[in-house]
Amino acid sequence: MPMTAASRMGVSALAAKSAEGRVVLTSHGRAVAVIGSAEHLDADLRALREATARVIDAAADIVSSRGETLSLEETCERLGVDVERVRERAADRRDVA
Repeated sequence: MPMTAASRMGVSALAAKSAEGRVVLTSHGRAVAVIGSAEHLDADLRALREATARVIDAAADIVSSRGETLSLEETCERLGVDVERVRERAADRRDVA
C-alpha cells in the first residue's frame, strides 16, 4: 500500500486492516515498512520459538546418535549457541514447570 494511501486512511483504519494480515507500506514502489497486529506477531514469535526448539532437538539427536558424548559447553560451541542463554532458558522452563 502506498504511503500516501495509508496516510489518507489514518491510523485506526490501518490498525483494523492489519488485523486481517500484514500491511506492507511502500514508497516509490519499494517496501519500506510492515504493519501487523500484535496477535500475528505473537503467533510468528511462537512459531519461531517452536522451530528453534525443533532444530536444537534435531541437532541433539544427531550428536547423540554418533556415540560421542559432549558437554553442554562443547555442544553449544559446535552449534554456535550461547551456553549461558541455554542455561537461562532451562532455568526459566524449570521455574514454569
